[in-house]
Amino acid sequence: MAAITKDDGVTPAKVIHLWEGGPESLKYLFFSAPAPGPYDAILTYGEPRSRGARRVQDVPVHYLMSYPVMVTTTDKPMTGELLCTGSRMMYKATYALRDAVAAFAQSAPAATPAYTLSITSDVSTYKSVGGLYVYEAEHTVEYETDYA
Repeated sequence: MAAITKDDGVTPAKVIHLWEGGPESLKYLFFSAPAPGPYDAILTYGEPRSRGARRVQDVPVHYLMSYPVMVTTTDKPMTGELLCTGSRMMYKATYALRDAVAAFAQSAPAATPAYTLSITSDVSTYKSVGGLYVYEAEHTVEYETDYA
């Protein structure tokens, strides 16, 4: 994924990639995690879901895999001004994720199995959780293979 920056457009943002269901709390990750933290954006990868598909009777079964990817951010104030705006950081991380998926959307020519990668849905929310104003965007990335 491409590097994203803080509100000043120059300072690199600190992004952590986690699997869903970890023990970390949002306040810890955003405000007090030791180096290389605290983090400005959290990308959480959920458990994959799959479904089999058989288009024609003699064609082998292939699987459509769906991976939920959640982008979570919050406002990070520093001495009265925002160092990192949660909504801006969420959109920067979202666009970086979209660019990464586009860059790797198709397998190399003649690769076996061939695959297609795409984002099939985006849902954004804003909520207050334990004193934090949290911005989240859930993206569903679908991975389809073709063994025929």
